[in-house]
Amino acid sequence: MKPSPATVAAFVASDFLKTHPSLDAQALRDELAHRIETALRGAIREEREACAALCDNRRILWTSTEEKRGTPEELRREGRARSNEAAYLADAIRARGR
Repeated sequence: MKPSPATVAAFVASDFLKTHPSLDAQALRDELAHRIETALRGAIREEREACAALCDNRRILWTSTEEKRGTPEELRREGRARSNEAAYLADAIRARGR
């Protein structure tokens, strides 16, 4: 099981405050952890959307292959299958963020 952004943030905040004993750890720990978690969640969301966008682009590419005049039937079937797979993956990736 992978650690959640909240767990990573709490660890980083605690570790940071241990190395800076002159800071008021009690007052800063929660605020620092919250800011780190927010940054991590934003980065994860952006990366997830970038991956889904790559799938969207592949779907468009394969859809155009399927629809192009003169494309052999075997390649049309391949284009349709790959287009469907890319759409499925984009949806699955985006659903992880909900």
